[in-house]
Amino acid sequence: MHIMTGNREGRTRKGAIFIQFLAVLLAAGLLFSCGSKSDSGGTQPVATTAGELVASTEVGALDAAGLTGAIANLGLVGITATSGATCYKLTYGTPDASARIINVSGLVCLPTAKAGGRPVISYQHGTIFQDSEAPSRFLTSGDAAIGAVLTGLGYIVVLPDYIGYGDSTAELHPYVHASTLASTTVDMNRAARKFLALPNINMATNGQLFLTGYSEGGYATLAAQRLIQQSFSAEFPVTASEPGAGPYDMTGTTRAIFGFPNQQQPAFAGFFLKAYDTIYNTPSQLTRYFSATYAGIVNTHFDGSFSRSEIAAALGGGGVPTTTLFNSAFLTSYLGAGETALKARIAENDIYDWAPGVPTRLFHSVEDDTVPYANTTTAKTAMDGKGAPAVTVVNCIAVILPATHTNCARPFAADMITFFRTLATGL
Repeated sequence: MHIMTGNREGRTRKGAIFIQFLAVLLAAGLLFSCGSKSDSGGTQPVATTAGELVASTEVGALDAAGLTGAIANLGLVGITATSGATCYKLTYGTPDASARIINVSGLVCLPTAKAGGRPVISYQHGTIFQDSEAPSRFLTSGDAAIGAVLTGLGYIVVLPDYIGYGDSTAELHPYVHASTLASTTVDMNRAARKFLALPNINMATNGQLFLTGYSEGGYATLAAQRLIQQSFSAEFPVTASEPGAGPYDMTGTTRAIFGFPNQQQPAFAGFFLKAYDTIYNTPSQLTRYFSATYAGIVNTHFDGSFSRSEIAAALGGGGVPTTTLFNSAFLTSYLGAGETALKARIAENDIYDWAPGVPTRLFHSVEDDTVPYANTTTAKTAMDGKGAPAVTVVNCIAVILPATHTNCARPFAADMITFFRTLATGL
């Protein structure tokens, strides 16, 4: 999630690094797009249960040499692929915010070598605005490339698109909404297990499950970890988790947003309130939240067809005064004792006040210009207070300075890979 201040240089998406990665593969002729039909054949049925596997389609394959070469070309030193990767789009069932089962999608990448059981990484992607960025949109998704890299290291990698992308574009993405991000992730892993058991796939896991993601993906990771521990620990015994730079304290983060004199990232603030308005309000309260100039734009620009830069420009651009973007009366009320209903809903999405039972690394930068570092310190303090046995904080040291939200995406990936390798077996 991107919700604090940041300059234009800091807006460069981490996904651009991995789109470059895909471009290298394409240029070298080492990425093969596949057009095989869905295993379901014909029109896809609508899922009736959570985690039901509806369809699977092979969407791309990478060989080990291509992965190693592309990694080297990107300057990721010390990482060598030990396997190729074959990636599949899965369609599966999960509940939306109203508990209605809908079809959603995601990507699963499998090592080409099938010898022995492999550990699983569930990778939850960060904020995206366009459907073309969803992991299952293999050729245009930076996160799909991340999945391929991790698979090249020997993991089975599961990447949910989330509601609102891929096969569920008719829905608005429930941005930083804890329960749907968590259930969509859990159900994607359920569907992936069914997919792995298909006779034509027949790939075994070794029982290890690692959870990770950065930004909104860090938030989704911790939300899913909490849900699994509280309700599905027998079904999904988690080995370890590394959430990065997520807004775990939504209450504190939202107050910080509304207290800024300017909004350097108006697209993210707009996305957040549009999502919560859709989930929680009948009728809509957008005309109360936003000024008359921008309420209509917020209402129409989060359908997956507009880029972040297009939305930001339509909302007054980076640095738009907070009192210009938002309704001043609403701001005064929220920063005071008012807006109790909205505050209560936001508080429902705080996800830090519990005790993870497995090794959990909270990666963040003190210099993060997008998601307040206080999210990590607040979570660490609360978790320690609940008796969590193994929660650690890892501060980003960025090669490219300053250690902003964007500049810490690559150090996060390197730290996550190193951490998981200390625990993973069967690679």
